Amino acid sequence: MIKHTFKLEEDYNFEIIGISCHSKNYKLCWVVNNALQINLIRLNDFEILKKKETLSFSFYKYIDKENNIEYYLIANKSENGFLISEKPSVDYFIILKESASPKLTTKITTILNKQDIILMAYKIDVSELKSIKNLLF
Repeated sequence: MIKHTFKLEEDYNFEIIGISCHSKNYKLCWVVNNALQINLIRLNDFEILKKKETLSFSFYKYIDKENNIEYYLIANKSENGFLISEKPSVDYFIILKESASPKLTTKITTILNKQDIILMAYKIDVSELKSIKNLLF
């Protein structure tokens, strides 16, 4: 009997910006909204199950219908762990979905690095993240 094995490869069609910032999530959200001229809105916390424990992360969303881009701001740290454990120095992620391009990501990163409360913002290569499945929503 012949056995067939399928290997599914996930297509991660989004851009990620890592942000180091010591401010609270609502203050960072306010700064990001003003800097990028968007309107991120707080949603219910994003939850994942890790080692039989539920971890909660603050979660914001904005949809730019004109340019077909979805913006998400999500915390990397909860009381009991990290969303993306291989990036412990990142406090927040901005995820750009749909029609986001590397050029837009670079532009946003440049704008964010000029904000006083942001220590550093940088593009993260999605293919290098081992726990990227935590960002699928």
